[in-house]
Amino acid sequence: MFLDDITCYDAFTESEFTLHAYILAWTGDIPALSKVMNITGHNSFSGCRFCEIQGVYSQKHKHVYFPSEGTYAKKNHTDWLSHLNEIEVASTSKDKKSLIKKYGKYK
Repeated sequence: MFLDDITCYDAFTESEFTLHAYILAWTGDIPALSKVMNITGHNSFSGCRFCEIQGVYSQKHKHVYFPSEGTYAKKNHTDWLSHLNEIEVASTSKDKKSLIKKYGKYK
């Protein structure tokens, strides 16, 4: 993420310079990261922000859980962009909600 250039003053050299600011990483609890990353929460069907594991809904406990067995593909940036684009161009609200549930991302 790139923020606009910021003009700053360097008192040591007595001159102005352009500050370029980049966000390299952020941290927080799961709800905070979900909000910053525009992803659904950890209790959704696609709740993992690292891999493609899919949650299973327990009718008995009324809760989504994640199976501990199996190997799951890691998420990558290209897939994220593709999923977000697919959500954005969905023609109906129902299609958009279905894709958000499928991918665990919202726009």
